[in-house]
Amino acid sequence: MTDEKAIEELKQGNISALEYIYEEYSTQALRTAYLITSDRYMAEDILQDAFIQCYRYIGSLKDNSSFKPWFYRILTRLAFREIKKTKKLLPVENIFENDTAVSDEYFQGFKNSELCKYIDRLKPKLKTTVILFYYDEMSIKEIAGIMSCREGTVKSRLNTARVQLKGLIGSREALE
Repeated sequence: MTDEKAIEELKQGNISALEYIYEEYSTQALRTAYLITSDRYMAEDILQDAFIQCYRYIGSLKDNSSFKPWFYRILTRLAFREIKKTKKLLPVENIFENDTAVSDEYFQGFKNSELCKYIDRLKPKLKTTVILFYYDEMSIKEIAGIMSCREGTVKSRLNTARVQLKGLIGSREALE
């Protein structure tokens, strides 16, 4: 079954189509929610809520091919809402199959678990942009759709996040 076919069936009320969509998107979505919230249990709750909202509001999705940005918009907004409620930082656990860092030349040599500690210090919108771009490997255009902003804003947030991360990492290196 393809994503578009599953979405069409879901619009018609076929619950088994939701199972297919869950299998396709749950792992990456859980990782995204976790990286935003730094709390595994909160991320699991957010994931469940995102799929519930997906099921409830799938009829409002006009273009089936734009499901992924639509779904991630739901997911990230739920994560932002939870962050605002709790406003606490928890240590990052190792959730990566491969602990090699993201593919940015400046961050080479860092492990994902180490880099996440710095990413976790960024403001939520910068943090989410970095996660979607580097860890979920989404395009600038997809991120703009998910975060309901312009592509230039996404580029600006990525640049700001890189500068802040370099500053955080540089201050760590200066202490050593």
